Amino acid sequence: MQKRSYLTLIGALLSLGQGLSWAAPVEGEIVSVDRDALQVVLRVGGADRKELAASVGRGDAVILEPGEAVRGDLVSFGEGYRLQTVWPNDPVIRGTIARFGDQLHKDTLQRGSKVFRGVGEYIPRFALYDTDGSLFLSESLKGSYAVINFVFSRCANPQMCPAATARMVELQQMAKEAGLDDFKQVSITLDPAYDTPGIWTAYADDKGIDTSTFHLLGGPVQIVEDLKQQMGVLAEPDEEEIIRHTMSTALVDPTGKIIYRIPGSMWSPAAFLKQVEKDKGLGTKD
Repeated sequence: MQKRSYLTLIGALLSLGQGLSWAAPVEGEIVSVDRDALQVVLRVGGADRKELAASVGRGDAVILEPGEAVRGDLVSFGEGYRLQTVWPNDPVIRGTIARFGDQLHKDTLQRGSKVFRGVGEYIPRFALYDTDGSLFLSESLKGSYAVINFVFSRCANPQMCPAATARMVELQQMAKEAGLDDFKQVSITLDPAYDTPGIWTAYADDKGIDTSTFHLLGGPVQIVEDLKQQMGVLAEPDEEEIIRHTMSTALVDPTGKIIYRIPGSMWSPAAFLKQVEKDKGLGTKD
């Protein structure tokens, strides 16, 4: 009944034609993508399916593919449509993320006052969406050192997320120059309702992030909330800053154990590389 009502609503809105402004959640299939024009053709509806052209953000234009199932918000304005807040809609991936999320939430509740994982403990298991909309599992970090923090794309405080991301980009370059092929980086969004894979893709392009080893992750709100608690980050909505939050950057060894942590955003990228060298037994004597 809920699905039928949803499709009936979309059909009714589309039948109104262009010229009337409205916004509604939508599920559909990408028919084609014009990456230069930042436009897709989207197939929506039930038995009486319709195809419509909609503009998209530049990040979505990069990662969306014909035949891909998506969900998002369809906005009508003037003489056209815009598809925004776009998420993949693959049922297998959604089910995997939900299953991991349920396990993570149970673990958060069971840990109670000991929810924070300090140095010497292992990071929790989780599943989220990667920059390209693919499934990212925490298990994929096994076998590599990983630096993990929390930021969000709309953060405008130069001393917070922008500063942390700049250091993460510098750290990525330093790791490449050092020839570390077992080194990864992860930034998890503090703004999961906004930071979709497309938003993160545009952010990565703006910041010069190589997403092959630096993963920008997002997904369900509850999963992010549980990860924040377990990794020791506090955040709350704020009228001026969108989100007011603390910062913490953790280094995880190839087994998934937290071996180093620095609070705040004004840390030295070299400090993390020294910790990796120390853990590998490569550190030089003073």
